[in-house]
Amino acid sequence: MKPELDLLDTITSARDQVRSLRGWSSGPERIYDLLGTATKLRAMEISAGMMTDLPWESVLAQLVAWHHDYPVGTGTCSEKDAAEIVLAAAAAQRLDLVETGVRSGGYQVRMTRGNFRIRHRWNASAEVADMFLERDARPTGLPELSETERRWISTRPVDSRTSPPPEVLRAAVQRASTTIEAYRQSVPEGQVPDSFPLGEGMTAGDMISVLAVIMGIASLCEQTAHRLSRLETTLFHLTDTRLMAVLAEMCPDVSEAHHALVVERLTYRTGRSCRTSPLIRHGDVLIVCPPLVTPRAVDPIMLRSAAHASGEFGRIGREQGERAAAWAAWLRTTPGALVAERVPVVRTDGRSAGDLDVVVVDPARRLGLCLEIKWPIEALSLHEVMKVENWVTSAARQLDRVRGELRAATAAAELPAGWPPFDAIDWTWCVGTPQQLGLRPLPAPDMHATSLRYVQALGTPPDLDALVTALTRPDLPTEGLHYNVVKRSLPVGRCQVHMDALQVSPIVGWRPRFL
Repeated sequence: MKPELDLLDTITSARDQVRSLRGWSSGPERIYDLLGTATKLRAMEISAGMMTDLPWESVLAQLVAWHHDYPVGTGTCSEKDAAEIVLAAAAAQRLDLVETGVRSGGYQVRMTRGNFRIRHRWNASAEVADMFLERDARPTGLPELSETERRWISTRPVDSRTSPPPEVLRAAVQRASTTIEAYRQSVPEGQVPDSFPLGEGMTAGDMISVLAVIMGIASLCEQTAHRLSRLETTLFHLTDTRLMAVLAEMCPDVSEAHHALVVERLTYRTGRSCRTSPLIRHGDVLIVCPPLVTPRAVDPIMLRSAAHASGEFGRIGREQGERAAAWAAWLRTTPGALVAERVPVVRTDGRSAGDLDVVVVDPARRLGLCLEIKWPIEALSLHEVMKVENWVTSAARQLDRVRGELRAATAAAELPAGWPPFDAIDWTWCVGTPQQLGLRPLPAPDMHATSLRYVQALGTPPDLDALVTALTRPDLPTEGLHYNVVKRSLPVGRCQVHMDALQVSPIVGWRPRFL
C-alpha cells in the first residue's frame, strides 16, 4: 500500500475511535458540558499566557457538529468524559490538516519505521504571502470598552447571571457595529455593499444590524468573564422570545421577518457550518459561544448563510461575480494600458466560445494580459481554502480551452475597435481571485494565478510589462528570512506523524514589490 493510503487509513481508524467515547451516551444537556469544558480549557490557556496554534473556534465547531451527529442518550456528561471528547476534537483539527493536505496532493508522505513523515509538495511561499497580506489587512485602533460597559462590569457580582440593562447593551452593540465596519473597510479588495441582496427582500445592511447585536452581546459576555476572572463562563443563552425582543429594541429599522430570517440562517443544523451558522439550538433556547462569533468574518457569514438557503446559491454566486469589476478598476491605473471586460470569443461558425473576463493591452509594446476572474466567498477553514484551489484549477482549464481555440484560429476575440490585432500581441494568461494566491500548480502550461489583494499590495504598476513580470515571476517571502519550515509531531493511533509546519516571523515584515 502507498504511504499516503496507509496514512489515510490510519486517520480513518483514529476518527472511528471517537464514536466509542463514553460521553456520547449522555443526554442532550451534554452540549453545555462540552462547550463549557472547551471554553474552560481555552480560558486556562489565556490566563497562563500560552500561545498555541490550536484554533479554538474550530474545536468548538467540531463539538457542535459531533453533538448533532451522534445520538443522545440519558444522564449527565461527567467532567472527565467531556474533557475526553474535547481533547478528541482538538486532535481532530490536526487530523483534518493532515488529511486535507494529503488528499489535495499538497503533502508528500513517506513511512519510516512505522511512522509517517510528510513534507510540503508545493511552494509554501505563496501560503506565507497570504498570511502576511491577511495580517497587514487587519484593522488597528478598534474600539475599547465604553465607560458605560466598564462601569456595569465593575459593579456586577461574580456569580450574577442577570442580563445587562438597555443602555449597557446599546453601548456594546455600538462598539460591535464600529468593530464590524472597521474590519469590512480594511478589506483591500472591497466589502460587500450594504445594498447587496441576501434573499427574501433582506440586504447585507439588514443582516449586519442584527449581527452587531449578537456580536455585541458575545463580546460583552466575554469581556465580563475576563474581567471577573471567570473565562469559563463565556457561554450565554437566551430564548427565541427574549432574542427577538432584544433585536426589536436594538435594531428597529430591520423588520421582524428579517430578524427571524437572520436568526434562522445563523442557527446551526446538520449540513451547515458552525463557522457561518454559530448559534446552537437546545430546545427553545439559543446558545451563543463568543469565540465562534467574530466580526472579522461578517461578510463570509452573510454570504455563506445566504448561499445555503434554498434556491439562493446560484443567485449569490452571480451577485458575487459582479464584484469582479474591481479587477478592471485597478488595472485601469496602469499607465498606457487599455482595459476591456467580458470580451466575446466567437467561433468561425458564429457560435460563442465563451469570453475573456478582463483583457489588458499595451498597444505601444504589443503586450497583453488575459485574466479569468473567479470571486468565491472568502475561505474561513482549510476545507474552504481547498475549494478555492479547485475554483482556480477549473478556471485555468476553462481559460486554456478558450486560449487553444484562439491559437488554432477556430475562434476570434472581438477586441474593441482601434486595438491591435489579437495575433499581434504577446499574451500572458492568468487566473485571478480576490484574496487567495494559488498554491497548487496549474494544469495548463504557461498560465499563472494571483489575487487582487496581492497586486494591490504591489502598488500602482509603472507599466504593463512590470505587471506581467510580477505575475509570471512573483515576489514572495523567503524561507529563512520571512518564515521557517519546522517539524511538528502528533500521534495518530499507534503511529507518530512528523509533518512540516510554517513558522512566520513576527518581526521581519514583508510586502511584494515590482522586480
